Amino acid sequence: MSIMWNYVNKREATINAIKDYYGMHFIIDTYHDELKATRTKMMGIASPHFNASPRSSTNDNQVEHRLVNGVMSTNKLNERYRAAKEYLDWFEPAWQELNADDRWVLSIFYLDSRTQTTAILAIQERFCIERTSAYNKKNRALDHLTLLLYGGH
Repeated sequence: MSIMWNYVNKREATINAIKDYYGMHFIIDTYHDELKATRTKMMGIASPHFNASPRSSTNDNQVEHRLVNGVMSTNKLNERYRAAKEYLDWFEPAWQELNADDRWVLSIFYLDSRTQTTAILAIQERFCIERTSAYNKKNRALDHLTLLLYGGH
């Protein structure tokens, strides 16, 4: 292991990984539809333009431009999909290793659109604990996930 891992804020990296969870699932779920739309747009036939004036040289290769843009868009989609699959292959086993309560706590705190205060109140209410214990429960769950993802804190 490289010495640089000692200086990475693994806890903050874990929080950022949690926050990316839904986004990565969205990329995976919409990939095939976006790819199909891009390919359809790339292969579409343009409408004829009936105009007596000669066409400018900038529009001479519209089909070529459409194909190049389609290939570039397809490459971007493929790269996003690859990165999302790589992320889920790394993150999902650690996420599933957590117990249901820890997943719920981290989801409420980091994935929902709640404020931290309302998330802590929800944790307090669900587990019938005080505020400090709710923060401690969240911190223990986060530490456990950090350990599973990075092997240390």
